[in-house]
Amino acid sequence: MKLFEKIAKDLATLGILPALEGCGTVLCALSGGADSVVLLHFLNWYLPELEIGLAAAHLNHGIRGAAADADEAFCRGLCTALQIPFYSRRVDIPALAKEQGMGLEECARAERYAFLEQVRSGLSHGLTATAHNATDHLETVLFHLARGTGARGLCGISPIRDGKIIRPLLCCTGEEIRTFAAAEQISYVTDRTNDDTAYTRNYIRKNILPTLRQINPRCEDAALRMSRLVSEDVRCLEDAARRLLEQDGHIRRNCACSAPLPLLTRAILLLYKKYAGTAEDLSQKHLDDCTALIGSGRAGRISLPGEAALFVQGERIWIGANPAFVPSPAPKPASLSLGEAVVFGAFVVKVAEKKEQLVPSHQNIYNLSIYGALDFDKIKGSISIRARKAGDVYLSGGMHKKLRKLLQALKIPPHLRDTFPLLCDGDGILWVPGLRPRDGCGAEASTGRPVYAGVWHIGEKSAEKEGSQP
Repeated sequence: MKLFEKIAKDLATLGILPALEGCGTVLCALSGGADSVVLLHFLNWYLPELEIGLAAAHLNHGIRGAAADADEAFCRGLCTALQIPFYSRRVDIPALAKEQGMGLEECARAERYAFLEQVRSGLSHGLTATAHNATDHLETVLFHLARGTGARGLCGISPIRDGKIIRPLLCCTGEEIRTFAAAEQISYVTDRTNDDTAYTRNYIRKNILPTLRQINPRCEDAALRMSRLVSEDVRCLEDAARRLLEQDGHIRRNCACSAPLPLLTRAILLLYKKYAGTAEDLSQKHLDDCTALIGSGRAGRISLPGEAALFVQGERIWIGANPAFVPSPAPKPASLSLGEAVVFGAFVVKVAEKKEQLVPSHQNIYNLSIYGALDFDKIKGSISIRARKAGDVYLSGGMHKKLRKLLQALKIPPHLRDTFPLLCDGDGILWVPGLRPRDGCGAEASTGRPVYAGVWHIGEKSAEKEGSQP
């Protein structure tokens, strides 16, 4: 059990040990692969002495058919043998990725983390543990480096994420973990897609890491050491940048012009993150445009993603809503009957018994058209249309998902999201155009009576009075 002792010893170095204080249960993300299975065994060995409970969760992506079902069965059997509570869910990732316009890996990752967070939030003082190891960390750093990363990208995989997710295996390489599993006769499953070099990370693992190890056999340790040093530098720079921000959320221009460029760009990132919730969409080009305006001595505005803008006026610099994208007021809710076409803000919505009956007579139809097939027998009461509300969720894939994130994934322009039509019935949101109908309400899996819904964008200027027939 030397590997387990090494992991336990390194928890303090990684900063994970303090995070475990006060934890009630650790939820292990269990795929069935070598890394996650060894992590489960380690946690089962380590946590009892801390009087912390253990559970496991597995998301069946449905990507590999029977093989994916076999992986789920293996994980369930392992947890039964170890008497560990087990949570699982099945999601059709290929269909969901196509529906939301996402790549398979991106969609699978988003669904996996959403499922883990749903389970974790139901546990008492829970933490989620994922099986990212030192080799994963090195692959991440190389991936970021190839894309032209800044210092934050060189930090790689953080041992703790958002105070909710821990990565105890970052001190171990993938080879160490597999060698340990073989020596201890620990069974695990193998995902054949891990050998597919069409995936960027697999290509790095198969073609780049072997060459890198010829230069430094301990390249994983070197990458971890580098990332820890860079992380300390980044924290120092961000603390200094935070001191540039005034209490009411702006930067004084004289302070901005005298600050070193690394501090100014980080201060802009902090402002944008405070406004938008994340700074992932802000590119180096956006930052360069902002710093150029600030340094020019002129007043002005720089458009930013998410319909935001950086404003420079007098001695004040701040980020707020871009006036070029002021959202239209949300239309009033409207009822919808079979065969009726209703103008709802910038959209026309129609429901008909046959798909060929959907085409509305409005003369200013734009190219956007979205269709859905509903099971009429599963609709509760009458159909209505409304705009989104704060806190809206949508039942899809067995999970209640935040509507705000779904509209972002559908790439609905921000200034249209408050007017985007949602079809509802007595049980809530029935259909979000662009997604599958609410679980259990799709006509494709029904023996009931199908009806068809269509949505068209007509543009705000050509829209007639809300609720009127076009």
